[in-house]
Amino acid sequence: KDEFESRFKRFQGDNKNVQIEYVSSDFMSQTLEDGEMETLEAIFRKEEAKATSSSSPFNVVVDLCGIFKLTDIYDVRELILKHFGSDVFHYIYHIDQTDGSDKMLCIKSQNNVTFDEEFYKYLCRSYGENLGQKVFFFIDNRNYIGKDVPYQLVYQKHYKVPLFLKSVVIAHDVDDFSKIWQAMGRSRTMNDTTFSIYKNNIPANLLDESRGVCDIKDQPLTSLLYTRNCDSKMAGNLSSIYQTLIALFNLGKESFYYNDKIVNVFIDKMEKTIEAKVKSLHDNVARVVIGNQVTARILQHILLDKFRRSSNESLSQTELVDDTVNSLLRQIVTQKFEQRQPSRDIYDDYIRFLSGEQESLMEISYTKQQQKQKQKQKAKSQDNDTMDVFDKRHQWQYKWDTKDYFRDVRHGDSDKVRRILSLPMPVPVFQLKYIIGGKTGVINVYPTIQFLYSHHIKSEYIDKEVQTMLNSLENGSFHTEFLKRVNKDCQGIQEIATKDKTQCISQERRNCIRPNSHYSLVGIQPGVYVIGMKDQFNVHDRATSPLSDHLKYGIDDVGFVLFDSTNTKDVDTFGPYFIEQYILLDALSKQEMAQNVISYYCNHKEKLNKCLANYDERQGKGFICWRFLFNQVSMK
Repeated sequence: KDEFESRFKRFQGDNKNVQIEYVSSDFMSQTLEDGEMETLEAIFRKEEAKATSSSSPFNVVVDLCGIFKLTDIYDVRELILKHFGSDVFHYIYHIDQTDGSDKMLCIKSQNNVTFDEEFYKYLCRSYGENLGQKVFFFIDNRNYIGKDVPYQLVYQKHYKVPLFLKSVVIAHDVDDFSKIWQAMGRSRTMNDTTFSIYKNNIPANLLDESRGVCDIKDQPLTSLLYTRNCDSKMAGNLSSIYQTLIALFNLGKESFYYNDKIVNVFIDKMEKTIEAKVKSLHDNVARVVIGNQVTARILQHILLDKFRRSSNESLSQTELVDDTVNSLLRQIVTQKFEQRQPSRDIYDDYIRFLSGEQESLMEISYTKQQQKQKQKQKAKSQDNDTMDVFDKRHQWQYKWDTKDYFRDVRHGDSDKVRRILSLPMPVPVFQLKYIIGGKTGVINVYPTIQFLYSHHIKSEYIDKEVQTMLNSLENGSFHTEFLKRVNKDCQGIQEIATKDKTQCISQERRNCIRPNSHYSLVGIQPGVYVIGMKDQFNVHDRATSPLSDHLKYGIDDVGFVLFDSTNTKDVDTFGPYFIEQYILLDALSKQEMAQNVISYYCNHKEKLNKCLANYDERQGKGFICWRFLFNQVSMK
């Protein structure tokens, strides 16, 4: 115990007085069958039952394990109103799952605003030192482990009270103590916040909820989780043990450098040369490392020291003979390049432990720095194939088999995956009616199949009609059905009598596209556009698309032209300079340049057309061209 406390004090740093209690979350197995909000309400009732006159009221819930997958912040608002009423909390802090930004939802007005410095100062002016009692913090840590809620330190330094009064951390099935510690928030505010950590499968001899809140070091479960976590870190991950093998290989060859023969794993997999190269590699490493008595003993001692820390008795009591070390070395190298098949014996346990976790053979990382780096990368680039978890009634599943996926990728004509993902849905995801310059029209935007599998689309789009159509993908005429539907829905552009031709009036009829989406847009004909992922309509995708002859031109969400087969330069003619395109860009992306184009179309159309007719496109097409045109118009 003394050794644990000494080590844990060094781990804590300045957090000398972290007060916590562990609460059994076994009841969630039943409440989750009833629903997510029922589970959160059960936690509210449990916290209310434990509250005393001297204890701090809780104002923070941290979902570390993804209990609330299908819950949005408005569901949480309804529950808070039901349980606490409208006078206890006035705002709900939450993390926007699209871009990770900090948001504040007003419980009364339902306005959802960014939690920036200006709004923080407004809250301070309104509530002062009582701010923590008026804000409920709902922190979804599934994708943002260890995310810091802003202004905690500033608030505590100014008012001498914590922003987090009591924090409920829902760890449930999370056994990694480092993740639990990160979910407890900023290290410099831990001493002033009380924590309730909900954990399942707590051993009976370690669970005593009657003891209440006490120092984290005095909780027996802390010692168990912390020690287990340290042992897992000592196991490292597969990359670390592989680098150890390479270091021993260099030592055996008395070489400082290592020349790797496997440079691009993906290309080797596509060319089917990876298996032979991996076999040659592990034969060479085994020959040098095992063939040298010094390096062989070093490797044996390293592996034995790691396995002794395992909670698996078959590993902790193992005796590694030379043949076992030799075989394990080869399997480590094979697993590193993802060529190993499960052997269903002790070697699976060896590899699983060396991979850094107990449940699978995949490699994981532990550090908060690595997790935050991934979060920043995700926030910078929203154009990835991840999506919010839709309700089951809005989900559609589809699968197909291929004998050789890498061969299909190399030969686009046989790449069924690419062709299906590029097909457009016959149901518009966005509809807009507009009036401009004495003309009226309707814009229909149709999503590709791949666009459905993104976080840019709202779940309600995938309704029964869409699901029924998706089930007919295999009949080979999906794209012809799309063209029939387009011709039926297209209303064309009509002349109308209007007194004021200097205004652009637009009205959205349907919008299932999320704000700030990254996309590519392809024009089929006036009023008909297909929206896809950022890089979806490249030259390879267009060549294999069943609609390749109908894809007239493409732009991205900024307005740059990706390709153009219309060869037109007129704001009233379908093409990359067509005014309809900029009405659509203004609606989807709120581009300032699109608004400028619309303004010039309404007020300086003749000058704009004249400058466009004289433009040679050497500066490029799309928005960069408009910038050049504006300069010409302003000089005339």
